[in-house]
Amino acid sequence: MLALAGFLLLAPPVFVFGPLAGLLLVSRPRTVREWLWLLAGGAWSALWLQQTGGVGAQVTRAAAVLLCGAFLALTLWQPSNAVGRAVAATATAGVALGLWMWRLGIGWTRLIDGVNQELSQYESVVRDQWRSAGAPQELINQAGAMVHSASQLYPGLLALAGIAGLRLAWSWYHRLAVHPLGAPPGPFRTFAFSDQLVWGLVLALSLTLAPVPEAWRQAGANLLLVLVVLYAARGLAVVLTQAGGVAGPVGAVLGFIAVFLLPFVVGGLTLLGLADTWLDFRRRLSTPSTGGFK
Repeated sequence: MLALAGFLLLAPPVFVFGPLAGLLLVSRPRTVREWLWLLAGGAWSALWLQQTGGVGAQVTRAAAVLLCGAFLALTLWQPSNAVGRAVAATATAGVALGLWMWRLGIGWTRLIDGVNQELSQYESVVRDQWRSAGAPQELINQAGAMVHSASQLYPGLLALAGIAGLRLAWSWYHRLAVHPLGAPPGPFRTFAFSDQLVWGLVLALSLTLAPVPEAWRQAGANLLLVLVVLYAARGLAVVLTQAGGVAGPVGAVLGFIAVFLLPFVVGGLTLLGLADTWLDFRRRLSTPSTGGFK
């Protein structure tokens, strides 16, 4: 419940409600609860898609439709509870979205400028509210810098919202459906994905560091953002597996300290998740020792 509430505050809710309604529909709902969630999710998604907006809003709506369609198609083809299914559906929707943008003449620069313009409207409101509250000017300037960074990394943030939304939709689908397709999602400690994604990390680093056109550099930065978050989540799953025997108060203190060291924590988790590609820490931790000779 907390994960869903947090997602609804930070990302477009249609990334959850759209796939959830589609999953309930293809599994042939039989109960009142299933029909209520199906109708509510479908109606909310349809109303959200009717909203007007600039280039950023148009791209977000198209991404939501393509994401839902790609995920449902892959689920009907072969149901799977793996994280890789959400990643594959997001990648498929991303390719289709790129073709749609190319067909309409929406280039990278136009998308970033449109998103920056739309976010600037919210930034001006936040600036006025913070000034009225007596916030320091440095903090207000940091808010503007964050808006600019968000517009530059908007495609990557959209992809992360898609992956998280699909995982939440799959989880709630198995809570609501009487006869769901596929297996329910495993606990977060089992979070993993294809080891072949390491080549995507190599590609992202190459595009970011190599002397390539700015559009390709920004594409590499967005791909790098998505993969860093995925590998950091994988590293966190490894840590949680190992921390099963840690006392609750100790874990709370460590979590509180981690908030103040967030960049270093994310970097460490990313390296741990990357190392898990070859070392498979959780399998090693679950392998019982032989105990030697007695």
